[in-house]
Amino acid sequence: MDWKLSKLKHWRIWKLKLIDARLYFVSLIVGLLTGLVAVPYHYLLQLFFNLRRNFFDSHPHWYIHIPLFLALWGILIGIAWMVKKMPLITGGGIPQTRGVINGRVTYKHPFIELIAKFTGGVLALSAGLSLGREGPSVQIGSYVGALVSKWTHILKGEQKQLLSAGAGAGLAAAFAAPLSSSLLVIESIERFDAPKTAITTLLAGIVAGGIASMTFTTNPYHLINATAPVLSVASQIKLYLVFAVIVSIFGKIYSEIIVYFKNLYPAIKQPMYIKLLFLMIMAYGLSLTVVDLTGGGEQFLMMEAMGGSRDIAWVSTMMLLHFVFTIFSFASGLPGGSFIPTLVTGGLFGKVFALILIQKGIIGPENISYIMLISMAAVLIAIVRTPLTAIVLITEITGHFDVFYPSVVVGSLTYYFTELLQIKPFNVTLYEEMIEKPPFKDQQRATLTVEIMNGSYFDGKQTDELPLPEHCKFTNIHRDRKDFPPAGQTLLPGDQVTIELDSQDIEKLYEPLVSMANIY
Repeated sequence: MDWKLSKLKHWRIWKLKLIDARLYFVSLIVGLLTGLVAVPYHYLLQLFFNLRRNFFDSHPHWYIHIPLFLALWGILIGIAWMVKKMPLITGGGIPQTRGVINGRVTYKHPFIELIAKFTGGVLALSAGLSLGREGPSVQIGSYVGALVSKWTHILKGEQKQLLSAGAGAGLAAAFAAPLSSSLLVIESIERFDAPKTAITTLLAGIVAGGIASMTFTTNPYHLINATAPVLSVASQIKLYLVFAVIVSIFGKIYSEIIVYFKNLYPAIKQPMYIKLLFLMIMAYGLSLTVVDLTGGGEQFLMMEAMGGSRDIAWVSTMMLLHFVFTIFSFASGLPGGSFIPTLVTGGLFGKVFALILIQKGIIGPENISYIMLISMAAVLIAIVRTPLTAIVLITEITGHFDVFYPSVVVGSLTYYFTELLQIKPFNVTLYEEMIEKPPFKDQQRATLTVEIMNGSYFDGKQTDELPLPEHCKFTNIHRDRKDFPPAGQTLLPGDQVTIELDSQDIEKLYEPLVSMANIY
């Protein structure tokens, strides 16, 4: 009997290798389709921004602004209506993507929601709001992963790999940075280092990133000339330590303010169209004065990194203005992320710090952009708490490997200090707020499907003898295209095992349960 079981297991392992090859091939398709959707998303955002900037730079007659303002206001009202009908398309989309992967959220109409997210994101940013393209690109990729899973009849336990692959491919398409996109999935979305997830995400990210590189042949970040300051090792350590402390405090203030206003915005007792009118006045006023600060502010960051002003008061004012605008834009709940606005704020914060160092005679003007790049990574770490993603992303998109090591030092110190300050990761805060709202709070029970891997803790165990956490139970075993009741079954590699658990325990038990089914 043991010999037959061993032979059956050996045959199943070879079969699983073929199934894995199919999964990796399908992940390439996910990357291709995500690239074909997310890259046009990025392209349209850039196109509409250029059109808007050219319009305001042309200084048209005053009466032309009236119909344009009303049209943009109407567009925001229309987007808000879409968000009300489809709440999952709100904001950036990273918390929603995480919820889908761990089973808390279900995409009931992924194709329709994908179109709504795409359209809403393009229109919101084109109206000038300070939002990012990265979050929507991530969620668009997860929608593509969900659709491909359905079309290709991927096993339920493997669907999360395609969702993760699509999410990573979305970020790769947004920045043409496949490596950092894989790290984002591991650090911020799935928050779990599963081998299949890493491989599928990287494969999909390479394809989507390749499409982005072919479409956007010129990377503006490569034009930034970063020159390291000539300082002794002791001086560098002192400088980086002080900077990490300052960034951590700034990150604490940033996080507290933006979360406070995000919760305050819905509580304001005014009709949505009135609140959007105020937001549109802000966006239009900035477009008339400093148009490059709108649409996320990435163009303004580029100008400051490649020269710009050296007036500390002016740069500080622009940074605060951008921050306030970002707060209200993100609090509105319209489709758009916070990643790029955070990078912009971080870069401008770094420039202010660099200008102060120049006044003190510590560094030279040629070192400003170098400090800005380090600051972008550090501020992102302080707020989002994804150190690997932040450090690799800045290195990957700029091509400046000389900022890698100082970013590691400052980023590590910043991460430690944010732990001391008890700064909760921004996306975790958004996720927890999401699941505390109806209908998620009303969920009683949920299911999680895991795939049994060869050599894992679950492998070869009897379901009747296998202890599970409290209120968890096996409900189904899918094997060789058939469903079996779990009672009396011996778990084998390749089994798709469904576990039922209390909904409020998903976040706590997702990693332990998946760990017991996987091997590393």
